[in-house]
Amino acid sequence: MNWKIGLADNWRRLHTKGTVVLSGGLALVTAFGPAIIDAWNSMPPDLKALLPQGIQRYAALGAFLLILVVRYLAVRRKGGGDGAA
Repeated sequence: MNWKIGLADNWRRLHTKGTVVLSGGLALVTAFGPAIIDAWNSMPPDLKALLPQGIQRYAALGAFLLILVVRYLAVRRKGGGDGAA
């Protein structure tokens, strides 16, 4: 097989796509992981007790599922002036 890697179609407007924005936001959350852990450790125990057990696992699973949903959905403007359907 002959494979050729190149830029995505319409790559100059890729930053406006929902999946790219969502993935970038989740990457920022990951980048600030140590600060989030410090904030979690500084929370009072009674406030931590209000949150469900295993919230980190559910948050990661939710983020993954959200990326899948956004990836396979298309959002289009109705009656937009840019010629999009």
